[in-house]
Amino acid sequence: VGAGESNGVNVKCPDVETAELLIEIGKAQRAKYLHRSWVRVPWGAMDEGELRHRLDSSYRLIRAGLTKKAQAALAAFPEG
Repeated sequence: VGAGESNGVNVKCPDVETAELLIEIGKAQRAKYLHRSWVRVPWGAMDEGELRHRLDSSYRLIRAGLTKKAQAALAAFPEG
């Protein structure tokens, strides 16, 4: 969520096109200082189910990009 950033949460999208679509339809904003595949979702912009989906998807994308050693260190935290 980030220090001092209490108005929403940054999530990674599977691609830039998905991020741009979320921004275009008003459910997200460009995430400052991050790649274009990241967006900031303001609290209340999505219903709980959609936000949960975005958070789970973001977690899986980031975890998949880690080394096998780093993934193994996260074994205590199951996906989804």
